[in-house]
Amino acid sequence: MKRFILLRYKLFLVLLVFWFLLMWDVSLQSVIAGLFICAVVTEMTHNVLYDDAGYVYHAIKIRTILVYVVFLFIEIYKASFAYVYNLLAHHYEPVVFDITLDVEDAVLIGIISNSITLTPGTITIDTDSEKHVITVMTLAKPGATVEELEKPIREKFERLLKQKGDKA
Repeated sequence: MKRFILLRYKLFLVLLVFWFLLMWDVSLQSVIAGLFICAVVTEMTHNVLYDDAGYVYHAIKIRTILVYVVFLFIEIYKASFAYVYNLLAHHYEPVVFDITLDVEDAVLIGIISNSITLTPGTITIDTDSEKHVITVMTLAKPGATVEELEKPIREKFERLLKQKGDKA
């Protein structure tokens, strides 16, 4: 029980610090609103960020995050130019497919899902973190197989996050 209260206390303080940094106001109304909102958010994150046993989410190594972000920006720019060319040339058609990931962590599935959406020409339609399935719409050559469509996602996004590290 003591550990549970400490987890809540730490999260509450972190949220409160962000509140004051964003609001940049220490008036009575701001302090009361900050205390109330941070308390509600802290309570609502129970069983999402932490449970009675501790934190549910375990951090990714800082190096992995930095490499992933750099790689993501490169992929976004490469896909942007390819997307513009394909739109002008009319060589591609929209295709919807499901990809089952080899990643079990819901946060990593969310990161991959958002990375897909950030890449021009691809959109994540649905994410099922319980079944590890992402439904994707992309532009593809007519007749492209699902394996061909999954390959870039597996090589570009899943591979980098598949072996997440211990706490940063």
